[in-house]
Amino acid sequence: MKKLFVIFSLLVLVLTMLSANACKSVSTTTPAATTAETAAIREYADPATETTLQGFSENNRDKYIQNGNPEFKAAVTQKVFDTAYNQVNPQLGAYQSQEFSSTEEKDGYIRVFYKAQYAKAEVKILMVFDKNHLVAGQFFQ
Repeated sequence: MKKLFVIFSLLVLVLTMLSANACKSVSTTTPAATTAETAAIREYADPATETTLQGFSENNRDKYIQNGNPEFKAAVTQKVFDTAYNQVNPQLGAYQSQEFSSTEEKDGYIRVFYKAQYAKAEVKILMVFDKNHLVAGQFFQ
């Protein structure tokens, strides 16, 4: 099961790197945000994450990319989505819930960490948001 998560995470990582220059030559990470900053981030991140995870679990690409930026939407073709779904979803089962863990800023992106509960497993999720609060990447960790 971990092997499938690694494969899917690598697939999504490649897609993210292709989108919006997610990978810069100099990497900078800002520590966790203040309580007020975290609350502001969660206002857009929590519902976008919920929709994204539901869309993946339901095998619904349109729902999965609904809150994505243009690069994310272009990178997650139906073929890419179907491949990822067929590899990962049978291992997880139906999506049930998410629990917020933390945030950080890295290379101009907001990274939000969650624990997600599925019927068959609990997994760590990393959601990456751009400056417009749109999904730029989603990773199973």
